[in-house]
Amino acid sequence: MSVTVINDNFVHYEVFGRGKPVIFLHGWLGSWRYWWPSMQALSKHNRTFAYDLWGFGDSGKVTSKYSFEAYLDMLEQFVERLGISGTLTLIGHDVGAAVALRFARLNPDLVERVVAVSLPVGTDAINQNLANGKTESFVSRYLTKSAAFPELEQESGKHDLSAICAVASQLLNYDFALDLEQITCQVMLVFGDRDAIIKVPENGAVPQAFLDDNRHVVMLEGCNHFPMLENTAVFNRLLEDFIHNEEQVTIAPKDYWQRRTR
Repeated sequence: MSVTVINDNFVHYEVFGRGKPVIFLHGWLGSWRYWWPSMQALSKHNRTFAYDLWGFGDSGKVTSKYSFEAYLDMLEQFVERLGISGTLTLIGHDVGAAVALRFARLNPDLVERVVAVSLPVGTDAINQNLANGKTESFVSRYLTKSAAFPELEQESGKHDLSAICAVASQLLNYDFALDLEQITCQVMLVFGDRDAIIKVPENGAVPQAFLDDNRHVVMLEGCNHFPMLENTAVFNRLLEDFIHNEEQVTIAPKDYWQRRTR
């Protein structure tokens, strides 16, 4: 367990591997822990980092920092405090995906690639139970029925539910289509076709300006909100193919993966 201090508060993080830097950003219902299998998969060629956002895991529980802007600043400060050099790959999940996308758009010289998993693209994309006062019962029910993974159960008691509610309420009014249109680095969007937390974009929801040779949209069949846990081998292979994709070929699950996951 490693700790740094950002804005006078402790931030818990983990780091593994050697090579070009990759930073993992978790989402509303987890912590750094569910990224561990992916960190291991990339560790041969990359130095992987994952930290707990404010209000989650073992990082500080400071209500004034429960906002999208504070999470953006947290990422910037994390890179600076740890002296992470070179261009970054950012891998984020739901709110972490939103942070990664916006950070990359604002810092094009720092970010080489973004993997955005379960990105809430439009203003109606987030399950409103995360933000409507029923957060605790919804999260408890979801984590015991739809997403009963040890990596989530071990950390669930550490969440400040007000962090989930506050940032989900804020992002209900955000539309990341402009970020997708303006971002200049390589991007891969990953969705589970059965996601109950983030509405999967319908045709036209992902801007056509986004869909060029450097951009990929991957739909994983049979996956809910946590493809990194539900289909770990498939998900990690996608990451490896995308991050080490020097020829910019089309990224998609291989046929034998699709047969195995049905």
